[in-house]
Parts: sequence; structure tokens; C-alpha cells
Amino acid sequence: MQKISSNKAFFIKLGENGKWEESCIKNDNTLRLGYDEVPHELCVSSKWEEARTAFPSSSDQGSITRHINQVRQFYEEPENTIWITFHSNCLWWCFAKEEIRQLPDDLSKIRYVKCKWCNTDITGKPLIKGCLSGKLLAVQSFRGTICSVNELNYLLHKINGTSEPHVAEAEEVVMKLRSALIPIIKNLHPKDLETLTDLIFRQSGWQRTGVAGEVEKDIDLDLLSPITLERVAVQVKSKASVKTFDVYKNKFADMRGFSRFYFVTHSPDLSLSKLASEQDNDSFIFWGVDQLAGLVVRNGLVGWLIDRAS
Repeated sequence: MQKISSNKAFFIKLGENGKWEESCIKNDNTLRLGYDEVPHELCVSSKWEEARTAFPSSSDQGSITRHINQVRQFYEEPENTIWITFHSNCLWWCFAKEEIRQLPDDLSKIRYVKCKWCNTDITGKPLIKGCLSGKLLAVQSFRGTICSVNELNYLLHKINGTSEPHVAEAEEVVMKLRSALIPIIKNLHPKDLETLTDLIFRQSGWQRTGVAGEVEKDIDLDLLSPITLERVAVQVKSKASVKTFDVYKNKFADMRGFSRFYFVTHSPDLSLSKLASEQDNDSFIFWGVDQLAGLVVRNGLVGWLIDRAS
């Protein structure tokens, strides 16, 4: 997909309490606006002063202006305006065609989406709400139907799978840190590697059910999630080959009570590195030095690692 650009973006609430979200996004590929009291004919003719008379004369004039402005944005925004909404824990975005129709049943208005609503960036990465800035998510609290998105640059970076300059700079620093940690991790004594693996899991909320390295013959760590009560097994090897990897994979196939098995090594041979890069197994998981370096940074264990290496 080509890089997305636009000078404006608007958030639209698809019906009261999101009642039209499912149909607009999943079925119809439309934007949909209520305001059934505002005549469609006046809107398409841009007779906005006349459209104001659709509201009771006793209504607050400022409130009427805000309502009319939202209807006007729906009707007059060009095709290169980005529209966003939130549904099923994701940000959804689209461009809309200019033609607007009024539905006969409830007099709501619709604009058809160009292509379709999308909840991923242009590289295919899902736009999960939990990975978005609160400044962008704040539009959800807007009490009206349509509002301008002030965080346009941020939104464009998220849609295009890029980062704002200050974020990109920080990401580059983190990448350099991860690279600098790799030789330190590869130089760890086997017992220190086991301790590091244990700390990574503990920082993530897992609890040991026994003493590290003394749990069972084929398991270094027997871990329990206190929330889900899920149990996982971990085997740590400083050096490993495909043969060793396959041995533990076969052993795990005969184990009971564990949902996943983690095979951890900081120095796999070339054949194992190649095999690990190709395998896709959610229950038997390989962690090499790259994964370990990333987890050390994410779990705040850089200080521990440097102290152990010093």
C-alpha cells in the first residue's frame, strides 16, 4: 500500500453508543450520520442557514451552530480527508467518497468508503488501542458526533507505520542498546544465564514453583501464572545444537500439565539459528540472544546484566 497523506482528519461516532459500528465497518463500508431532523435536500444544496431552522427556535444558538457544523463537515469534507473511529479495541480509518445518500427508513445519511475501512497500518500491523497515544484516544470522549483530529501528524505516522522524529530517535537508541547487550549476554556463565531467564519471567509476573535448576531433570524452570494458573516449562542452555533442540522438543511432546515450553540459549550453532528463524510454534518457543536482549531492555534488567558482567 502507498504512503498515506492528508491535510485533515476527523473522528466520527457511528451512531449512539456505536450502534452502527458493526454494520458500517464490517458490512456496508460506509460513514453514517444521524441528524434525521436536518433535511438532506438543504444539506446537498449547502443551504446551511435554512438547515438551522430544523432545530427548535428555542434551542441555544451556539449549540445549533455546533450541530450544523458537524453535519456540514460530513457533507463537505473532500475525498482526501481521513476519517477515523474506534471499534473492537482498534483504530479504524478510511477515506470517503463525496456522494451522500439519505436512507429512507430512519433518514440517516451515508457516505460510501473508498476501498474499505482499515484497522492496520499500511504494512499490515494492527492499530491496537493499547498501542496508541492517549492524545489521539481522547477524541472518543467527544460528546458530539464529528470532531477534528488535532494529532494529525501522529495519526499519519501510525497509519504509515513510521515514527515521529523524537520517537524514532529514542527507538534508535534502544536498538543500539540491545545490540550492545548481545555480547554481554553471550558471555554469561550458564548459571547466570539461567538466573537472567528466571528474572525475565519473574519481572513479567510469573512465579516459580521450585528452585531454579532443581525442578525436574528436563526442566530448569517450572513457572505458574498467578492470574490464569497457566504453567510453562523452561530449559536453559548456554550452547545448543539442532540435536539438543529436537531432544527437548520431543520430551515436551510427552509432558503433561504445561501449556508451553521455552528453549533458551545465548549461543545456538548456525543450523539451530536457521531452524529457529523458520519455525512457527506457539507451544514450543525458542529464545536466542536477540530475544533475550530485547527482553532485558523491556523488563528493566540492563543494570543487573551490566553489574553481573562488570
